[in-house]
Amino acid sequence: MEDGQIRSRAKKRLIRVTFPDGEVICYNNATSTMIAALNKIGSDKFPAINLELCHLPLLSKEIYPQYKEWMKPVCDGWYLNAQSNSDNKYLQLRSISDQLSLGLVVELGTDFETQVNPNKEKKSRTKDKLLVKFPDGEFVANDSALDTYLETIWKLGVDDIMRKHLTWGDKDLITTSQVANGQIQVGERRWVMVPNMTKDKAKLLSVVAAMLRINLEITII
Repeated sequence: MEDGQIRSRAKKRLIRVTFPDGEVICYNNATSTMIAALNKIGSDKFPAINLELCHLPLLSKEIYPQYKEWMKPVCDGWYLNAQSNSDNKYLQLRSISDQLSLGLVVELGTDFETQVNPNKEKKSRTKDKLLVKFPDGEFVANDSALDTYLETIWKLGVDDIMRKHLTWGDKDLITTSQVANGQIQVGERRWVMVPNMTKDKAKLLSVVAAMLRINLEITII
């Protein structure tokens, strides 16, 4: 590099997905956008998606051990192997749209107006995480307490939890439609309340596990 020459940082490449009903999804990172788009598409269509990454299905109901850090929960127990850049995710979404005849408009660019991701957990000063151990020895420990909380809910069984009629605050823990801002969709017509604090997520998971008679070991790390 010549003296006095400054190399500018490349702008982040974003994905924008527009559905035929007019809904637009565009978050500040490609993985969040793709996960939100897949949620809207619906897990009932996932088995018809014929795409692979690293010789394994792009969407799976199992976590590939060699790609554990890249397996991101989508919905209904499905995971996305997110080990790809924005360009690849753009091509993947276009292929999904073509395979399922969805008519999506998928764009790749750097100057899109982004939305606030309603499912993104606000960062705390301590950045606490959760570690959950199931009786069979399986661990759940994602990059955020939110992802660990949601994956644990899925593994415990959304419908099984719903049948217990548990509440959080003055509302049902799981509802068939969104009734509060603090909810995240975890399946078709299934919305779960999500506590703001990591310690409250841990407490709620303990209560749910006790009601289901499942011995979870939950640790805040």
